Amino acid sequence: MADKKIKVVLVCAAGMSSSLLEEKIRKAAEKAGRDMELKAIDSSSMGMWDFEKECMDIILVAPQVRYIKRNLAQRVEPMGVIVQDIDTIAYGMVDGEKIFEQVIDALKAK
Repeated sequence: MADKKIKVVLVCAAGMSSSLLEEKIRKAAEKAGRDMELKAIDSSSMGMWDFEKECMDIILVAPQVRYIKRNLAQRVEPMGVIVQDIDTIAYGMVDGEKIFEQVIDALKAK
């Protein structure tokens, strides 16, 4: 897993708060020497996504849109994509390090 590029999608209500978080997670990944591709998107655009084409490893769901997690998981988990809630405190504190660790832990457990 250390050599593989990790593909992460962050989903929030409008895509703005997750854009801030995206940069913090990217910095944490760089600091750890990991190759990570991140995309921050808003929950309303999820219906237009071609999940198979995007071939992401994990989707992180922001606290304010947790209601979409179940439906989203039903769509992508059969493709091997992990769907997790972002820790509320880490999200609120824009703690990219903690969320980066969450991604790594989830992928190790897979």
